Amino acid sequence: MAFTFRTITVEGLTLRVGFKNAASQATPLLMLNGIGFNAELMEPLSRQFPGRPIVCPDMPGCGQSPDPVLPYTMSRLSRAMLALMETEFPDRPFDLLGFSWGGALAQQIATSAARRVNRMVLLAAPSGMPLPFANPEVMRRLLDPTEYVDPTLLSENFHALLQEGGAGAGLLRRFVMPSPRGVGSQVLALAGWSSAMLLPFVRMPVLLAGMAEDPIVPIAHQRALSCLIPQAETVEFRQGSHLLPLALPDKVGAQLAAFMAGDETVPA
Repeated sequence: MAFTFRTITVEGLTLRVGFKNAASQATPLLMLNGIGFNAELMEPLSRQFPGRPIVCPDMPGCGQSPDPVLPYTMSRLSRAMLALMETEFPDRPFDLLGFSWGGALAQQIATSAARRVNRMVLLAAPSGMPLPFANPEVMRRLLDPTEYVDPTLLSENFHALLQEGGAGAGLLRRFVMPSPRGVGSQVLALAGWSSAMLLPFVRMPVLLAGMAEDPIVPIAHQRALSCLIPQAETVEFRQGSHLLPLALPDKVGAQLAAFMAGDETVPA
């Protein structure tokens, strides 16, 4: 079952949002994507959670969401996501799954509205701490503003990042190029952001999952987060790059689904 899409405006941001099983009474799952990524890239991973209501938005300037009018912060995006979930599922708690950049936003949501979140998966997520990227060239491309001005250069860089991250032909076909303003806004929102001071107060169960061969968000970020989050479980996938969860979701699906279902022991 593929996503069905609607356009929704929350907190002054107009977003194209993908939905699955919206009428189900199971606990909703909010899936938050990586930087510059569109919801279709998350669709294969969403199949690991059959029967659950799933929400997966395109961030401003990504997929088919229009560019933001002004820059935004993680706090504003967190409020927008909470407003979205309240609009679609009033008074219902939900689960969170944040991949890569979306993992940073998931942390912001969890620390801002802990009572709304049942469980959280942080998948190849940055810690917001001054930890290095495994590949210095990746760091240069992410932080150089000139990389986002020229659409041709932006396209070349994103396809290079996708290939470095382990994307195959199937994932590349799903990819929709973001706008320069969309990517730049996400980078600016992440710059200087950190949830480290608040993570020790997070009390919901959290699963930290990372890839040992990740050249974009090294496993050191998940290990740092495990020291800060009291109820964190960790899963390290010994083989696979940054995009393993999106490119080969069956490789990670059993662990993620078991955790989301509340199983006491997550499969190794």
